[in-house]
Amino acid sequence: MIYQIAKDTGWSIEYIMRLPYPTLIMMLSDAPRYVNGHKDKPVRITSKEQLFGLLSQKQTN
Repeated sequence: MIYQIAKDTGWSIEYIMRLPYPTLIMMLSDAPRYVNGHKDKPVRITSKEQLFGLLSQKQTN
């Protein structure tokens, strides 16, 4: 977390270590981030084979 803030702001590690922890948490929560607008469709699982196939597919991705 500290290195991410240092990379994004250019601040030194020493300076960041002097900041209060709640301030660092607020900085991270306020940071811009990408949110994918695409939502996965729910999958209806009707058999164990379908469940195992879906789980093995998720592990390879």
